[in-house]
Amino acid sequence: MRDITVLIVDDNPVIRQGLRSLLDAEDGIAVVGEASTGVEAIQWVRKHSTDVVLMDIRMPVIDGIGATAEILHLRPEVKVLILTVTEDPAILARSIHAGAKGYLVYSRFGPEELLDAVHAVALGKDLLPSPAVSLALADLPEEEDRSWFLEEQQLRDPLTTREEEILELIAEGRSNAEIAQALAVEEKTIKNHITRLYSKLDINNRYEAIRLKLGHRI
Repeated sequence: MRDITVLIVDDNPVIRQGLRSLLDAEDGIAVVGEASTGVEAIQWVRKHSTDVVLMDIRMPVIDGIGATAEILHLRPEVKVLILTVTEDPAILARSIHAGAKGYLVYSRFGPEELLDAVHAVALGKDLLPSPAVSLALADLPEEEDRSWFLEEQQLRDPLTTREEEILELIAEGRSNAEIAQALAVEEKTIKNHITRLYSKLDINNRYEAIRLKLGHRI
């Protein structure tokens, strides 16, 4: 099995060096590049390929969220993992909009958690903190239209009232057990509803459900 390739993007050279040292010491991960700005990251991705991008947010000219959106436009197969110091729900919401697969706050993870996160997103798993997702949804402006994709999809295969309830609870970051408790049904029943829901909306996981509720075509 080949190594997971990683591009590190951060305007602080000390942080870049620390991340590189950690990742280079891990079997199965190879750092293939560094960038100090969003612009450099975009230019790098135009010329090279990588599996994962570790992305800072606060950088000059183009921030990490703008760079994430552009990188995924150029190479949709890339997995972006945001590394930041902020827990601002609005920033998380923008990161979800841009297509990030994961969002880690420096004060809340250590070396092992970061390595696990790189492996996870490389496999296509989503790493978004559930309570923060709920806050991010609540933080979006009221005038923002989040429903157009759902309405379009429902014209073809309408959701039932119960499926709409479950989708809303998924978008709030609730687990299957929590949804079952909220709706006073068995967890197995919720799993069956979710399977049908995903099939109708042509999505595969909770992350895509959250992005859909935020108004993004999957």
